[in-house]
Amino acid sequence: MAVAFTVDAPRPFEANPGIIAFHAREPIDTLEIRIDGKRYRIVKIKKPTKRATIGPIGLPSRDLKLTVVGWSMGKVVGRQTTSDVLGLPAVAFTGVPTTITPPVAQRQLARLHRPAGSAAAWTINMASGRGASWNAGGAFTGASTLKLPILITYLIGLRRDPIDAPEWGTLQSMIRDSSNDAANAMLTAIGGNTTTGGARATATARKLGAFRLNVAAGYLTGQDRREQQPPIRVNDQPALKCCKVVTAHDLGVVMQALVQAAGGTGPANRLGLSPRDARVGLWLLAHTSRPGLFDPWTPFVTSHKIGYIENVWHDVAAVFDSRGTLITVALTQNNGGASESAAADYGKGILKIASTGLDAPPTDPGRPIPSHG
Repeated sequence: MAVAFTVDAPRPFEANPGIIAFHAREPIDTLEIRIDGKRYRIVKIKKPTKRATIGPIGLPSRDLKLTVVGWSMGKVVGRQTTSDVLGLPAVAFTGVPTTITPPVAQRQLARLHRPAGSAAAWTINMASGRGASWNAGGAFTGASTLKLPILITYLIGLRRDPIDAPEWGTLQSMIRDSSNDAANAMLTAIGGNTTTGGARATATARKLGAFRLNVAAGYLTGQDRREQQPPIRVNDQPALKCCKVVTAHDLGVVMQALVQAAGGTGPANRLGLSPRDARVGLWLLAHTSRPGLFDPWTPFVTSHKIGYIENVWHDVAAVFDSRGTLITVALTQNNGGASESAAADYGKGILKIASTGLDAPPTDPGRPIPSHG
């Protein structure tokens, strides 16, 4: 016997901006959305239907217990409650191509006080198509930031819901606790062994637009890419001792692809990453054990992956600002020993520029700056 009313989205353990999908035995004309037991929104459906997806309507930026009630001609058809939903603003998955690098923001990043050693920054506002960068093509020791492409590669290949997969606990350990043992297990799940798994994760990153990122081994020699916004220059290349390599640009576009997939668009979605799986990934990244370099400085939900060892402190984040999702990257490397507090101050400065400096001032016509040089 068919269930009278079923909510297909949101489902448990996902980040969601109020995308509601349902199917029912009889046409639904009204949806009532309740949050933590209290009425939040009434949505009238112009043409009653047995199956539909509405939204995004926007949800409070926190963990929620969300109840959807389906109505037909003044009578309740059914209701369903979903826990562990991370609410996001309606604009969370909105994205346009990044085509403008505001000169003011670019200068601000260049002048931003950087920690001792080498640093890099890359940021865009997905909703406005504006971005800025500093040393975005410089290659750094990747540390645990490389668990982000591992996560995406695993989810692309998954053929069941993540929370029902046998690796669900291991996946949580890799992202939420940044466990290296769990990362090795996930690489083995992807490729049968860590070497093949790393190669596949690297190949996935390439398809998402990452030029130099290397999960498996080695430093991939490249050249500055021209006609990119924001620019991918090498201003300061740190000495590399480790084989696992990232750049600010590469981490940024990989995180951007995850957010795009959550809304059903972008290169990761075209590779097979479903919106549901991407939203689970964002939920995991928003529930990590350490705050990172951006989350302490913003009231908005932040999905991020840090990387730290003795000589590096990195973070790549999607900050779900109500004016547009900010993809922010801060890389810091000091072979004499990296400072978490100095890296956090650098992240704070990048986020401030992302939050304000990417907006076009009245005197700025918004012309892109040259991406070469």
